[in-house]
Amino acid sequence: MSAQKDKTPPKKMKLAEGLLLRADLMKKIEHLQNRIRPVLIVSDDKLPQEDPEKLLAQLRNAIQELESIIIRINKTNNETPVEGEGLLMEALAKRDSLKTLSEKLRNIRHAAQIYNNGDTNLKTTISIKKLQSEMDQTGRAFREIDSKIQEINWLTELID
Repeated sequence: MSAQKDKTPPKKMKLAEGLLLRADLMKKIEHLQNRIRPVLIVSDDKLPQEDPEKLLAQLRNAIQELESIIIRINKTNNETPVEGEGLLMEALAKRDSLKTLSEKLRNIRHAAQIYNNGDTNLKTTISIKKLQSEMDQTGRAFREIDSKIQEINWLTELID
């Protein structure tokens, strides 16, 4: 059930605000679930400290709000152009792949240095210098695209 089905129009906000709201809603949902658990079962002579039905209703509403904001974020990502990168959705995928490549290259360099700890019979099978150069280029590309994305997040209105 989407929030679009009720009569109130979605609140105008920037994409960055929508991303913050999504994070807050995810925390709220987790918090509500944690509040529901201890009131599910009580002794016959006890009452739960909170009404589990009210908590469940709050949980359902928060999940509906989350669905609505995710739809708006995804629509915005799929329709917003990023100079030199295509759509925002493509820029996000590129940023994620650059982050992953950077992490893996760093792990490989670290492993090559650990296993080559001065034993004269061992040598690295890759050029650490070339690997470091690729790591630098990847890190720079990541920072550049991340800056573009952050700027767009604060300049772009979230699509309804």
